Amino acid sequence: MKKIVLLTLISVFLASASFAGIVINIGQYIGKKPYPDCPGLGLCKITVSANYPTEGMVNGNLGVNNESSNLTIGIPEAEILKSQPDKIVFFKNKTSVFFEEGFTMPTEINTATKAYKAIVIKAGEYPLTYKNGIYYIETPF
Repeated sequence: MKKIVLLTLISVFLASASFAGIVINIGQYIGKKPYPDCPGLGLCKITVSANYPTEGMVNGNLGVNNESSNLTIGIPEAEILKSQPDKIVFFKNKTSVFFEEGFTMPTEINTATKAYKAIVIKAGEYPLTYKNGIYYIETPF
């Protein structure tokens, strides 16, 4: 029952985020700090619109809903397999992810998303959904 409620809430959030938020393309290195040595799960580095080949960078998107202070990170499975295949174990057949360390978004992300406050992802467990080849991580900020 908990899973049904959680999935319903995630679906509602995804639907509302598409109408009430800003989405930008990002490039990210998945793993714990310190960059570039990033074992484990988390975000080591994130940049705006990395639509160019960068060694090890996973392209995706970031959606910010300022009204609800929620963040959605979309990461295509194909991008993980292409750029950081060792990290797929954190996503495949999972319903949540655990970020071992917190992550503060760089100023360029806050500016691009027009976030009204600094975007900070705290260490902890967050819902993970998979739809149409993309993993979605939901976090408050």
